[in-house]
Amino acid sequence: MAQPPRTTMFRPHPVTAFDCTQLLGGRANAVRYATASIDDRHRSISIQVAMNYRMPSLAARVLGQSRRVAADRFAHYTRLADLGLGKYWSRTITLNGADYDVTVTARTAADGLPLILAHTGSPLLGPLSSRSSNPYPLLRGNLYYEPHHEGDADAMFAMTAAHEIGHAFLTSAFGIHWSWGHGGTSSIFGRMAAGAPPYPTSGEIALMTYYRSNPTATIYRQDILRRTIASENDVKTLLYIAGRE
Repeated sequence: MAQPPRTTMFRPHPVTAFDCTQLLGGRANAVRYATASIDDRHRSISIQVAMNYRMPSLAARVLGQSRRVAADRFAHYTRLADLGLGKYWSRTITLNGADYDVTVTARTAADGLPLILAHTGSPLLGPLSSRSSNPYPLLRGNLYYEPHHEGDADAMFAMTAAHEIGHAFLTSAFGIHWSWGHGGTSSIFGRMAAGAPPYPTSGEIALMTYYRSNPTATIYRQDILRRTIASENDVKTLLYIAGRE
């Protein structure tokens, strides 16, 4: 007997509990790494995120978690991470019935969000030396450049940077379970949930959601890179936790 299709009900995004006045005003205990400037007249919002990129430590290299990153490659990875943050977190959101254009940019600061930009390490360590993650605020995140993506390696690194940096935003706002669990589409350890949705064949692909392969259509990497963007609710979350200029 054929089984009915499995459906999973995910709880609403926590940011929907706040009204537009609260989102525009920001929360009282704003994060220190993000600042928002709101121009109501032109319906534009600029959010600047402070980042503190670092090279892999000597200990990490000795343990095989990464290989040495040359200065020119580190500078290249920094540019890609900044590019990814701006590309995937900038979008239009609706507040009080009006569309606001949100632009997100990065700046370098010693007290910014820490993120290690790394080469993949020893294959003997498996995902511990090759899988990007950001267990903020418990540990520094590691962002691995993966050359096996070949011609898309730079673009994939930029998109992955946006995803990993985004974990800091969602954890700051709503805690580890919401952030690390990718809004209910994975466990907090990154194992995909049984009810995770398939990649949509059209429209937006949410940056912070885990997706399964689509059983009815092939979704190519270039399509994923083109359609991925932080969801409107996730960008509203960043706006809510950011300080105000």
